[in-house]
Amino acid sequence: MIGAQTLLEGGPAQPFTGTASDLAELRLRSSELATRLGLAEEPFVIDEAAGTVEVRGVAGFVSLGDSTIEIMPHFLRHDPGWRVSMLTILTTVHHLEWVPRVDRGTRHAGLSDLLGMIVAGAMGRASSEGVPRTYVERTAVTASIRGQVDAGRMWRRVVDPYSVDCRFSEFVADGPVTSALKWACTELAGAVQQPWLESELRAYADLFPEASRDLPPPAIMDGLRLTPQFGFLGEALDVARMLAMGPQNGTGGRADGPTRAFLWSTEQLFGDFVQVVAERAAKSAGFTAYRGGRSRRLNDASAAAGTVDTIVESDAELVATSVCARDYTEDLADEIAAGLISAGRGLGASDVAIVFPASMGLRPGTQMRVREAGGPSMLHLLTVDPSGLGESGGMARVVNEFELDLGMVLTIAQRRPVGSRRRLGGTA
Repeated sequence: MIGAQTLLEGGPAQPFTGTASDLAELRLRSSELATRLGLAEEPFVIDEAAGTVEVRGVAGFVSLGDSTIEIMPHFLRHDPGWRVSMLTILTTVHHLEWVPRVDRGTRHAGLSDLLGMIVAGAMGRASSEGVPRTYVERTAVTASIRGQVDAGRMWRRVVDPYSVDCRFSEFVADGPVTSALKWACTELAGAVQQPWLESELRAYADLFPEASRDLPPPAIMDGLRLTPQFGFLGEALDVARMLAMGPQNGTGGRADGPTRAFLWSTEQLFGDFVQVVAERAAKSAGFTAYRGGRSRRLNDASAAAGTVDTIVESDAELVATSVCARDYTEDLADEIAAGLISAGRGLGASDVAIVFPASMGLRPGTQMRVREAGGPSMLHLLTVDPSGLGESGGMARVVNEFELDLGMVLTIAQRRPVGSRRRLGGTA
């Protein structure tokens, strides 16, 4: 059984419970994972003398030789069901159909075990009902004619008159769906904590020996569709897609790279999630929200391209928005606001807004009047709370709350109020 440890991203250093060789492996992989994920710094800060590990900027899980490290994103630290909430965020940003559900048997399972149970459940059913099959052209030397005789190799009958070269079609499970599921079984088998689950996943990986264990290319993965007959494979296929969506899944880089490091950048994960929430909330409220890069004006203003994440627009108003995955502080808000206000001025934005994870330090809907003339009038501080996404109606709650916030922002942008709770760059 693989030992497991849960660490908080952005939290204090914790004693490492694995072996010394595991700790050395983690140090080796840290710089490689930073490159693959495009991080500004290494995700693991290791103090070998003290035997401690600190995690920065990533969430997910990484499997080492004898242990697995599970990493909780800091914006879900108050959520008892954070694993399901994180899976819901991942399926949401990747636009997958699977909606994670938790029952009594999986409520306390680790992140890798939750994924492993989904794949194992589908493969268990596939063992009796089968998987999508296709016809594949084969060539073989047989004792009797099968399919068609290979005319180009008839000369071999002179050497061996008791065999014949044939070309025939074979109905096999050697297809991209089966390959993707076998790949997921193999990868998760090396990361799960429960011995019975590891055994099942390894057995299911050998269930269809004619199918490849290699992950299909991204273009093929994106285009995979299941017929109603094999709809029971949908959730497991989505798990394979989710694990495959990222440079860290072992399909590139060194041959001995971290094939079982399924980590996501928390900054990108939170930003992508807020984008989806904003789009859904805006659509429901009758206006639009879209990524900043889609704006022609933003493309023309290159200085704004890295500052504005989302644009919220009604018939008369435009609000430029930046998303920050870190916890709110006044200094951090002022730091982000400086570039955001400048970008908003270039876009002709009515107001600007910053979206933070929900925290006790920030009252939702806080507004600050911008003192600079000729630009946005107001800075809005908004929050998104992804805690509880795994509960019934969790996603609808988040969207509804943000819809109210965006509606307030656009209303204030139209009315141009005077005065605020705290004046940006000064006191109220």
